[in-house]
Amino acid sequence: MAELLFYPILVLLLILQMAIVRHLPLFNGTADLLLLWLVSWGLQNKGKNVWIGAVFVALLISFVSAVPWYAAFASYLLVAVISRFMNRHFWQSPLIALVLVTFICSLFEYFIQLVVLIFQGIPLSMFDSIRNVIIPSVFLNLVISLPIYALVSDMARWVYPIEGEG
Repeated sequence: MAELLFYPILVLLLILQMAIVRHLPLFNGTADLLLLWLVSWGLQNKGKNVWIGAVFVALLISFVSAVPWYAAFASYLLVAVISRFMNRHFWQSPLIALVLVTFICSLFEYFIQLVVLIFQGIPLSMFDSIRNVIIPSVFLNLVISLPIYALVSDMARWVYPIEGEG
């Protein structure tokens, strides 16, 4: 059942991100709903298919973004690795793990995109990019991560009911 919901939700989040969230920037930074969904799903005990979801998200982003495919794969696979690692080691405090994983993965994603774009010859100022894009984007990701984590937790409880319920 989870697989039947997981991929359409990722496509819906991509559509929301491209149609709505990209038009609501803080300075020039925007939130990454797909990253936040993967972080939240990876922190769930039953979120074992986050690896396949990370590959699926990287493919989706590669098709709709100007960022090269290898940057997307590096970013989203890191999300899967860190979120599953934190799920095993911070299982008693998921909100601390959520904040840490969101912060680390957001920074990595935006820095890898910045470095790749600079190496492609696009003239970007490192200081201006950090100040106007990366810091606001990380802040938005941290703020939006809490409601998304609540939605993912509810969905995980609905899709994977605890034994003995019902």
